[in-house]
Amino acid sequence: MSKKSLILLTCLLLVGATSFVSAQTYVGSQVCIGCNGAADPTNVGYDLAAEYLKTGHPYKLNEVNGAPPVYPPNTSPGVPFAPPAAPNWNDYTYVIGGYGWKARFIKLDGFIFTADSAAQYNLETQGWVPYHFGEAKPYNEGCFQCHTTNPDTAGSWNPITPNLGTFGEPGIRCEGCHGPGSDHVANPTGVHPPIQADSLTYTRCGDCHHRGSKTNAIPASGGYIRHHEQFNEMKASRHGDGQGMDLTCGTCHDTHIALRYPGAAGAGLSAIKTECATCHPNHEIMVNGQIKSTECEDCHMPMASKSAVGFQNGNGVRGDVPTHIFQINTDPVPRDSMFEGGLVKLDAEGLAEVTLDFACLNCHQNQTLSWASYWADGIHTNGINAIGDDQPAALSFKLAQNYPNPFNPSTTIEYELPKTMDVRLVVYNVLGQQVKVLVNENKTAGIHKVQFSATDLPSGVYIYRLETGQRTLSRKMMLMR
Repeated sequence: MSKKSLILLTCLLLVGATSFVSAQTYVGSQVCIGCNGAADPTNVGYDLAAEYLKTGHPYKLNEVNGAPPVYPPNTSPGVPFAPPAAPNWNDYTYVIGGYGWKARFIKLDGFIFTADSAAQYNLETQGWVPYHFGEAKPYNEGCFQCHTTNPDTAGSWNPITPNLGTFGEPGIRCEGCHGPGSDHVANPTGVHPPIQADSLTYTRCGDCHHRGSKTNAIPASGGYIRHHEQFNEMKASRHGDGQGMDLTCGTCHDTHIALRYPGAAGAGLSAIKTECATCHPNHEIMVNGQIKSTECEDCHMPMASKSAVGFQNGNGVRGDVPTHIFQINTDPVPRDSMFEGGLVKLDAEGLAEVTLDFACLNCHQNQTLSWASYWADGIHTNGINAIGDDQPAALSFKLAQNYPNPFNPSTTIEYELPKTMDVRLVVYNVLGQQVKVLVNENKTAGIHKVQFSATDLPSGVYIYRLETGQRTLSRKMMLMR
């Protein structure tokens, strides 16, 4: 018997033996694993099943059998014990997550444990925090549609609580992404699994990696982007759908290889298929004429999203999930200016930007937004010439965008002078009428800030103009009551 025939026979035997065959034609991950292991029938060059089982998707939901779940070697350290107020593992049936960021606990009655202020375990801090403290949170299809394979609104997975919905397997297994596999198993060489091509590498990813809807609206909370909404972020970037430089998730990611814990991947394997520099060559950062050892994603994919924890690091801020927005706002504006009404602000093209306190100051924690703005604007062409404590080697003539903008009733205007000179900073209305003189004096070289209060002015667009004997610069700002 040939090797190919032996693999096919093994698959068919597993179909007959598996307990996961259902009317929905899902056959279960063990059948897929039986055919897509070391034999490598898909010619990817590695043991597809073994590598996939080290990624986070299979561990979105983990069975509890009187002990904490066990995760693959070189990945998550796991959850050391059940919630302190109810530490008996026999009182739980599943752990949600535990691979990467946080863990929540499902009781035997199908409800998530919320009865104590220590209900969610955060892996990064190894600490406990509340989760919907005191609320009744059933673990139903609204939750597990992105935690399980073959989710269904009908019936109940739990024998105690009805109407929670059902699922075929805990975690995102093979058919969770590829779709039900019975027809493929019956004819492996003639029928592909139902979800293929772009749908598999983009649309299917977006079914779970969005929040609210699959648009460019990016929900935010508490000064961070909310987690698992990379699809929304891509839509709001120039790499997203309809922006002229369309990429799919599969352009950059191999979802069968561990990304959160790269040390778990097999020798020579990487979850990143395409590096930024492949399409964006010659974008190094030069510091004092020498190439700075840094990765594109250090700046363009900062930790601006929050799954479990966020930190104030000096003058910088970071969450625990990289954003997929990519574009950086190089104006010296704080992160509050990035959000509005529970969403990330979008420009007229529907695109978003991250602020410098995420992109720069998380590393340069003792520096200021003005310092970061000075170097960030044109950094790939100008580089950095550091003097002393990374201070700018030379100043320029610059008028920054006010922040916040829109504002009510006050805002900050920042400008920079290359040398000592006479300066006028004046606010005008759209008719060209002078509204207020903010500065009219001799100012030294450097970066200056001035507050503009508009308590006695109506809503509308105003123009602020920096006037010197050498140059004049102006910008618009919006007063919105």
